[in-house]
Amino acid sequence: MTATPSITAFTRPRPRLIIFDFDGTLAETEIIASEVTAKKLAAQGIDAHPDEITSVLSGIKRDGLQPRLESYFGVNLPTNFMEAVEMEIQHAASTRLPATPGAIEVLEWLSIPFCVASNTSRFDLIRRMRSANLLGLVGPRFFSSDDIGVRKPDPSVLLLAAEVMGVCPSQCLVIEDSVNGLNAARNANMRYCAFGGARHHSIQLRDILRTFEPEALFLNLEELKAFLCPQQEGWLDLEGLALCRAKR
Repeated sequence: MTATPSITAFTRPRPRLIIFDFDGTLAETEIIASEVTAKKLAAQGIDAHPDEITSVLSGIKRDGLQPRLESYFGVNLPTNFMEAVEMEIQHAASTRLPATPGAIEVLEWLSIPFCVASNTSRFDLIRRMRSANLLGLVGPRFFSSDDIGVRKPDPSVLLLAAEVMGVCPSQCLVIEDSVNGLNAARNANMRYCAFGGARHHSIQLRDILRTFEPEALFLNLEELKAFLCPQQEGWLDLEGLALCRAKR
């Protein structure tokens, strides 16, 4: 874990809510999407590594994915190329989606309220959380950009999550793996940490995430435990309430 030097363990205020992104943060959706896209491109005679696909399509809106691929590789793809890719991604993410390193462990451990806020549709979120064995841990506490009609980097889905969970934005801590997600957290005036430990995260992508100066960058979500509880016994806020339970 790397942390912003100006923010020490004992000057951080207690978050009242932790908002996790889903795809690429709690589950390995992004690498699956890149692997499927690379396979489909190979069928068109285009050799591309999944890491290259991740880099090329990072931050691109859905309707801009195919034009971006065509521009980057200098080809014309079939009209329904991305439609076929999306269908295979949805199937793969609903049937064989692993959680990211430390995701299950940290959700089981957390005593601070948490929720999920994602650009993914509610229908797909439910299927993906179930596939990654996270649905039982998250329960009904998830929010989709479909709920609000705009996608990150617009902050609306994060602000909706805070509103429904009854926490003001300044008391929320957002965990995000992408440029759009960190931009959304910044636009929401929320605190944020970056996660750079999923399979799709390259050294280059981690360096980009660091430019947002997150309070910390985690390579395993279990590192969130040390971020929240810098001493093994935990520490107390100003009201004398335990921030987190000691885990032995």
